[in-house]
Amino acid sequence: MDTTAQTRRGALFAVTATQFAVPFMVSAVGVALPVIGEELSASAVQLGLVESGYLAAVAMMMFPCARLSDMYGRGLLFVSGVAMFTVMSLLLGMSQSIEMLIVFRVMQGLGGAAQVATGLAILTEVFPREERGRALGIAVTGVYIGLSLGPYFGGLIATHWGWRWIFFVGIPACLVALYMSFRGLDVRLLRDRTRRFDWGGFILSASGLGMMVLGSAEWEDMAGKALFAASLVLLGGFVWWERRHDSPLLDMGLFLSSRSFAYGSAVQFINYAATFGVTFLMSLYLQTVQGMTAGQAGTILVAQPLVQAALSTTAGRMADRWPPHRIATAGMAVATVGLAVAAGFDEHTAVTTVVGILMLFGTGIALFSAPNTSVIMGSVPPEHYATASAMTGGMRTTGMTVSLVCIGMFLSVFMGEHAVTVETHSMYLQAMQWALGCFAVVSGAGVVLSLRAPMPQRADEATESRGA
Repeated sequence: MDTTAQTRRGALFAVTATQFAVPFMVSAVGVALPVIGEELSASAVQLGLVESGYLAAVAMMMFPCARLSDMYGRGLLFVSGVAMFTVMSLLLGMSQSIEMLIVFRVMQGLGGAAQVATGLAILTEVFPREERGRALGIAVTGVYIGLSLGPYFGGLIATHWGWRWIFFVGIPACLVALYMSFRGLDVRLLRDRTRRFDWGGFILSASGLGMMVLGSAEWEDMAGKALFAASLVLLGGFVWWERRHDSPLLDMGLFLSSRSFAYGSAVQFINYAATFGVTFLMSLYLQTVQGMTAGQAGTILVAQPLVQAALSTTAGRMADRWPPHRIATAGMAVATVGLAVAAGFDEHTAVTTVVGILMLFGTGIALFSAPNTSVIMGSVPPEHYATASAMTGGMRTTGMTVSLVCIGMFLSVFMGEHAVTVETHSMYLQAMQWALGCFAVVSGAGVVLSLRAPMPQRADEATESRGA
């Protein structure tokens, strides 16, 4: 593959744009669901499927897309994913019924999975090792900005332009990403006849991850809990199957042969499980406990992604110069401190304190994200880059799901059937404090695990040395 500076810039823009678009759609559409439901006369269950169907599609297709990219070419699968995501964004904005919206949303998730499963693998392939951390830092910045800015800008767009524009505004960036991909990436069909598709692993992983996401969305009902329990059984079956299959979707030997890959993947999951729900919790806290409007709360919450955007590239550069797992550990420790302090917020907490903790939290996430991604991607040989990319996205999606399940459980325990309003703010405050306290403990466990993670010679160094 051509690795000129132009190719690298094109690949970096294309991947970063898509890394932003997928999580942005998750968080931005969630804010607009009430408006969508009113216009399309949707039930609560149907509105839930708009979000959970998208997440389920992304989760279900992550590892299958990684394997397909190995069989037919990463560039081809990446541009196919971007094209499907772009077309579905247009159709979503033109939907005339809730049924159409749900179907197009699931198909958009399929395109998103193809992008996430291949994007980081492409960057790892085209950038030399000494520049890889910076490139991954820029790409991962897109993920966190998408997650953090989605609720704020989603609300503004839905209020002033209408909910359909949430889908339309991302189309130009996707079109530019397609153009840059065709210019800089090898998008030819590259058939590898030595690899076979693992249909058994696909069925077990897709059904298990899909049930986990759908079950978490309906956690308050017994059916949701049953789906979640069934997902654990199916995912256990997936691990059993993959260990015995000669051409698995996920090579379980990677966890045994590379402790860095195993620890990095585990810490990736823990980080998202502990931190993903913070924006949601803080948004409700500022509005119901501090008495702010949605616009005022959104302005405060922007402090976190601004810090992340400012520091993520620097963190990536640091990962190129020093052991990335140590930088990731430091970042996770900073985020843990932020969680612990936020768990003590009450009615009398100063707004300046809230802003300061959000900035501290953003600093921790920025220091963690790119370096830990560098650990995961750099701990496998080139033939497993797509698997590592899918693992990075898979742990993110699974961690997000678990975080939302935990928040739902705390709200159910402390608030029961009461809605989150100004009148019930004391009950919500108690639920938030317990949730953030538990997240701090989980994040602290992740710090310990990250400290224990080894950092051997990167897997690709040996490949580069042999090719020299």
